[in-house]
Amino acid sequence: MMKSIKMIKPIKPFKNLEEEANFWDTHDTSEIFKNPKVSMSDLLELEPKKDVVMTVRVQKVVKDRIEKMARIKGVNSTTLSRMWLIERLIKEDTGNPKFAF
Repeated sequence: MMKSIKMIKPIKPFKNLEEEANFWDTHDTSEIFKNPKVSMSDLLELEPKKDVVMTVRVQKVVKDRIEKMARIKGVNSTTLSRMWLIERLIKEDTGNPKFAF
């Protein structure tokens, strides 16, 4: 008996990291990794490489709250902070809604 190959629908671009995280949390990825038509290099780059470091000084209570929220969301505190900064930049850049990174 021949096993049928399930066609995989293309994944639409995500609006933000939270939407992407929700997608991967709720979908089975085993078919994607079994499919030889999907290049692993296309899947692995979730975001561009970070080239510079920026130091931001905050009060301990602020840092503690960010770390707590990051744990709840299942991400690193620096990742959550970066996500918030990018979301705010996009929101503030009303002249160019397709803010490029």
